[in-house]
Amino acid sequence: MKPLTNKTKKIVVALDFSTYSKSIFEYAVNMARSIQSEITILHIINQKVIDFAKKQFEADQLEFFPVSEFIAGEKNRRIAKIETLIQDCQAEDITTKIHIEEGIPSVEIINFLENSDAAFCVIGQKGKTDLPEFLFGTVAEKVFRHSPMSILSLRF
Repeated sequence: MKPLTNKTKKIVVALDFSTYSKSIFEYAVNMARSIQSEITILHIINQKVIDFAKKQFEADQLEFFPVSEFIAGEKNRRIAKIETLIQDCQAEDITTKIHIEEGIPSVEIINFLENSDAAFCVIGQKGKTDLPEFLFGTVAEKVFRHSPMSILSLRF
C-alpha cells in the first residue's frame, strides 16, 4: 500500500447548511479519522443573499447599505454555526480550519480548490435550493465539471 502524502492528509468539505450538511460533515470526519487527515470546511455566502439584503435595505429608503458590516456579521454568524456543527459531530479531535468566502458558490468553490493543496473535496449532490436543476444546473454539477481535484460526491 502506498503511504499517504501530505496532500492526501488534507480534505476540503464544502458545506451550505442544507439539511444534508451534518451528514456530509460526519462522513468527512470519519474519513479524516481513518486516514489521519485535516479538514478545511469551505462555506460560501451566496452573492444572492448579499444582493437581497442590499435591495431590502434600499427598499426601506436608507441611503447607505453597509456591505462590509453585513458580510462581517454573516461570517461571524456562520463561523459560530460551523463551530456548533464541529461540536455536534464530536470532531474536536480533527484539525479543522474554517474558510468562508462570498460570491457565486460554484465559482468560489472552484477558485478555492484551484489554490488548495488538498487531495480531494467532499460535497453533497443536493443543496439548499428547490429550484429545478434543469434551469440552472446545481452548484455540485458545476464543481464536478470544473474542479481541479477529485470530488467525492455524497448522496443522502
